[in-house]
Amino acid sequence: MTGINVERSSEIRGGVDVYPTPAGESGPQTRDAVLVVDVDGAAARALLFDMVEGAPRFVAVGVSSSTAVPPLGDPAPGIVRAIRDLETQTGRALLDGEQLITPQRPNGDGIDACFLTGMPVPPLRAALITVGQSDLRRELASAVRRTTTVLADSGEDLPEGDGTVSSTALREWLAQARPETVVLLCAGGTPDDWTVVLDAVADLARDGVVKSGIVVADDAHQQQAATALGNIIDLSGTDPSAVDTREIASALESELGAAYARRVSEAFTGKLLAAARFVDRPRAMQSVTAFLNRRMGRNVLAVSMSEGTILHAAVGTRGAAVHRAERDLSGGVRSLLAIPPEDVLRWLPARTSTEDVTQWILNRALRPFTVMESQADRLMAAALQRELLARLVRDAGLSEQPDVDLIAAGPASPGESLMLTVLTLLDGIQPTPAAGVVSVAADLEGMMAPAGAIAASDPAYAREVLEQDFLTPLATCIVITGSAPEGALAVRGELRREGGETTRFSVPAGSLHRLPLPEGESATLILEPEPGFAVGKREPGEVVRLEGEQQVFGAELGIIIDARGRPLTLPDDREARVARLQSWLADLGVPAE
Repeated sequence: MTGINVERSSEIRGGVDVYPTPAGESGPQTRDAVLVVDVDGAAARALLFDMVEGAPRFVAVGVSSSTAVPPLGDPAPGIVRAIRDLETQTGRALLDGEQLITPQRPNGDGIDACFLTGMPVPPLRAALITVGQSDLRRELASAVRRTTTVLADSGEDLPEGDGTVSSTALREWLAQARPETVVLLCAGGTPDDWTVVLDAVADLARDGVVKSGIVVADDAHQQQAATALGNIIDLSGTDPSAVDTREIASALESELGAAYARRVSEAFTGKLLAAARFVDRPRAMQSVTAFLNRRMGRNVLAVSMSEGTILHAAVGTRGAAVHRAERDLSGGVRSLLAIPPEDVLRWLPARTSTEDVTQWILNRALRPFTVMESQADRLMAAALQRELLARLVRDAGLSEQPDVDLIAAGPASPGESLMLTVLTLLDGIQPTPAAGVVSVAADLEGMMAPAGAIAASDPAYAREVLEQDFLTPLATCIVITGSAPEGALAVRGELRREGGETTRFSVPAGSLHRLPLPEGESATLILEPEPGFAVGKREPGEVVRLEGEQQVFGAELGIIIDARGRPLTLPDDREARVARLQSWLADLGVPAE
């Protein structure tokens, strides 16, 4: 059995993981035109960046529809369609037959560099099997879920709560999970428990399912695993008593990240993007989140919910991340059946049932890439996303109602209401910034992962793109904390625009209020909370003047005063709950049906 590589896969700067630049690519690169292809089972997107007046800028994006019906097939046709779309938009030739034109020609045709990101091949599948009980299980699960891997965790899925193992339950669970990689953690239990695990994994390996294993255990249990599995699968191991927990988790993350990169490389050998540099979506998003945190001095939470769902956060000096590669509203929609339907039901502003929630998911699974045309479908999707976001926040190890003052969300789906998107983010994340102000912005062009991919080798180029072209402000939200009977006054205030126009307002407890303020404008905002209410985490009743350097900035949807308190509460009575949800939608001008 070989030892697991426990060298750090990334260095820590200020608590946020920043991947080092590979050897030979340590400085800014001399390049003009850059093509980044972001591809997954939902779509292929080709983004072109080029020098404009001496600075790198975003030029255009070409998009093709679903690249393949899951399981993901050959993405090449979708990629070609996306690049052809880009050629049509820009009037530039990027392909010569089936080859990219490189380097860029004097007439502007072609590119100088190409990157690949997204989820161009199916994610890895792994199972974490724990015998006994240990906090290390959560660390290992978190490490796996920072990679492009679908994880089955015995500690979450199997009924035993004391670390014992049922052979029948384990085998049924493994048969459903069908992991390519198993991570075996021995943290107690009996010798028979460990034997049951090894026998079950060995049988699945003989069937050709399991290809590799990582054993986290003392030397004696590692040797037992080597005897049972060493001749069947590739095996590595480490002793948790001899190696720091964080190093083990980092090594596991690094190994799975490298394994997925190899899968992508093998899939694209000899094809159109064979020479493109691949940067997986979690790593690319991590780079952008860390950049926003450092550059803007903001507590940032970035989320992408296209194919798979990814959340990255940089709060103060701490970074957090989670990737649920199998959970989304397209190819992975069936996995949302794991969310209790009653949890989803509580967010629906309609008189419906848990059976309706389950049926909607199953119907969506039949046509996972269709555009949601009806408001009922969009509201159901928003309810599912709220619960998915809440679970991602928890899985990432963030506190409930995290101290986040910038939310950056991936591109909206066609026909999606931006106001409903903002409300979904506020409800699912429940940000509670210390100063009370949180900006919600959208990555409308889908540049987050592409810019992060570029940053892997040319941080200066990516920085210019992010500063000039990245986020579109959707709303500036003011969070009012505190509680009172619904309808009692929570806060009154005044918005003073630069032109001298003044708007006075008052907001009842349990409601939202929108103040129009277009993007590009700024204003002074004066807030006078009632006793028992506060702006963010300030003192209750403290008058707040957001002016000068702290003035509020306009956005597409203006300013939103959120006086619903934290945590959000909903009535147990169905009729009262539906009425409250409908009132929140009405506050923001979103149709309830």
